[in-house]
Amino acid sequence: MRRIDRRTFLTASMGAAGALALGSCTSSDDGARPGGGASAGPPARPTLRLPGGTFGFPSPFGYIAGLGYFRMSFLYDTLLWKDASGELLPWLAQDFTASDDGLTYTFQLRDDVQWHDGRPLTPEDVAFTFGYFAANTFSFLLSVQPQGIAEVRPVGGRSVEFRLERPAVTFLERVAGAVAIAPQHIWSSISDPAKAQDIGLLVGTGPYRLESLSEAEGTLLYTANDDYFLGAPFVERIEMAPVGDQSLAVLGDQLDVGEVSQVGPDALLPFQDEATFGTLTNSGGFAYPLYWNLSRGGALADVAFRRACARAIDRSVLVERIGGAGLPGNPGFLPPEHPFHVDVEQYPFDLDASNQLLDEAGYARGPTGVRLGPDGQPLRFTLVAATENAAIGELVIAALQLVGVEVMPQFLDFIGVVQAVSNGNYDMVITFYPGPSGLSAESDPDYLRTIYSSRVPETAVTVRGYENSELDELLEQQLVEQDEGQRAAILARVQEIIARDLPVLPLYYTTQFLIFRKAAFDDWYYTPGGFASGIEQPYNKHVLITGRQTGVEIQPHQ
Repeated sequence: MRRIDRRTFLTASMGAAGALALGSCTSSDDGARPGGGASAGPPARPTLRLPGGTFGFPSPFGYIAGLGYFRMSFLYDTLLWKDASGELLPWLAQDFTASDDGLTYTFQLRDDVQWHDGRPLTPEDVAFTFGYFAANTFSFLLSVQPQGIAEVRPVGGRSVEFRLERPAVTFLERVAGAVAIAPQHIWSSISDPAKAQDIGLLVGTGPYRLESLSEAEGTLLYTANDDYFLGAPFVERIEMAPVGDQSLAVLGDQLDVGEVSQVGPDALLPFQDEATFGTLTNSGGFAYPLYWNLSRGGALADVAFRRACARAIDRSVLVERIGGAGLPGNPGFLPPEHPFHVDVEQYPFDLDASNQLLDEAGYARGPTGVRLGPDGQPLRFTLVAATENAAIGELVIAALQLVGVEVMPQFLDFIGVVQAVSNGNYDMVITFYPGPSGLSAESDPDYLRTIYSSRVPETAVTVRGYENSELDELLEQQLVEQDEGQRAAILARVQEIIARDLPVLPLYYTTQFLIFRKAAFDDWYYTPGGFASGIEQPYNKHVLITGRQTGVEIQPHQ
């Protein structure tokens, strides 16, 4: 039995605070903070300029994907939350206990939490949030939607009890640490939460309030909620506006922080002035997979066709095209550094082998060189990809053309790709992952279930038309398996099956680079395993609230 109580939480938090106190004698904490010098005393609260953009309405029910989630998370809180250690901290809940059978969790809420309108957070609000998710239909575009919850109910005082449909090793990460709690008194009268777009509805418990929002321009302005239960947030104001190239915007002093990927290390050369700029690297956080829509039947549903496509695409060349700062994709989906990764069939680049597979499968070349299906129709498909991935898409198209498969590009903006994937409007698509889960070594591999299982509700990352009963059962088993060795054995077999059936081919894993101006703020970090069930973005609200990388103590400020 595992029990996490107030003593455990407080010990962890005090330990983090102690580490910070010891570290305060080092150069990294010796007053060298934004707005202050070594003898300037507490720093002034900064205003930060972050990249903007339109990623849905920032309510728990209206945002789009991970980029929308972190904007929403500035306004709303979860029961638990992560810091730079990658461990879950007490947040709205000050402690919790778990039953021996793993089916029941009881959370004790903090006493001092208020909604932005001054009303207190109650256990009824928590129960309402999960009941609201269960009672309504939400867009696939939400990156976090609770699953596997049988009942949530207040149980006296400040306590709220969760009863699960089955034990789940991911419950704390994917539910308690990810589902934003919404106020019952605001949302109980709203019958269609996805269409509720009034900024006045954005009443959360979060560290910031949204002062203004322009979806047309992609701008947002947040100001600190100085009545926040942890204290007045360290960062006082957040201004978000869209830019073209984020690295150029940081270099030109239009942004205080920006992120780039699909580039090589040379992209960091303009930021070598260590007195002005800081940089961070995050490897393996995102995959760019090629999905086939098996539900459309024909060649797309033929494993021989998919294997032939895999042999025709040189994934090493794709990595070179994005600057070399990445890794070729693994047909077992888990990147090489992941602790649950096992070796599986790789389908190395070989045009002769690709052509042979297609010949043996009966896809003969027609008079124009395009191969024909059993119905005599040419193998002609569309490939959906984001405009920013057009170069990669063109490489895939050219590779498949060499083996007689005609592919026509359909390049869309980010929202268009997400919508196409969510609605199943594609033959093939190059998308990006994570949706709800990161790919770094610290992330939980249960995200394989959300991609490959035919038993889960369809989302923006689920393979269309793929079903394997053995795989479905294995994915259910790993979800409840507490023994890590046994779980690793199950997941090894999972990877063998998905590499054999190949409904998805990860093309490459990217390396992300964060660039920031030290004078504005210098404590950025990538959360190990991502925050809110694996969002691999640097904008974890924890650091903006505390001005620190670990713990819940807020750095003193003016």
